[in-house]
Amino acid sequence: MEHWKREFPSFKPEQLFALVSDVENYPIFMPACVSARILEKSERIWQVENVFGVGPVRRRFLCVAKLDPPRAIDISSNDGLWRDFHISWRFESSGSGCCVSCASRAVFRSPLLAALAKISQGEMEDRIISAFEARARTLFGHHRRQ
Repeated sequence: MEHWKREFPSFKPEQLFALVSDVENYPIFMPACVSARILEKSERIWQVENVFGVGPVRRRFLCVAKLDPPRAIDISSNDGLWRDFHISWRFESSGSGCCVSCASRAVFRSPLLAALAKISQGEMEDRIISAFEARARTLFGHHRRQ
C-alpha cells in the first residue's frame, strides 16, 4: 500500500473533491488516461470505464467509485490488468486550505507489468500529483480560502 499526504493551502475540500470526482475529464489532464466515462451512476456509487495507455498500448478496465462528498472517494477494481486495485482519497479542512491524503494498492495480473510499474512508480506518482495541482489552479485559480 502506497500513501501520500499533502497540504493544499489555496483550495477547499469541496473543490478538490469535485476535481477528483470529475473522472470524465481525466483525459484532459491525467497522465496516460486516454478515456474515462461513467457507465452507471447512483447517488454515491459509480461504475466507470477507463482506458489508460502509453504510446500504442491501451488497456481498458472497469472500476467502482464510492463517493462520500466532500470527504472521501474510494475507487476499486479487479478487472482487466488488475488483480486488485484500490485508491482511497481523503479531503480534510486544514488551516487555510485542505489536506489531501491518498492511499493506493495496485496488484497487476502480469508480473512483467508489475515490475515495470514498480520501476516508474515514484515518477508517475509525482506526475499525477502535479497534474491534479495544475488542474486545480486552472479550475479554481490561486485564491485563498475564505
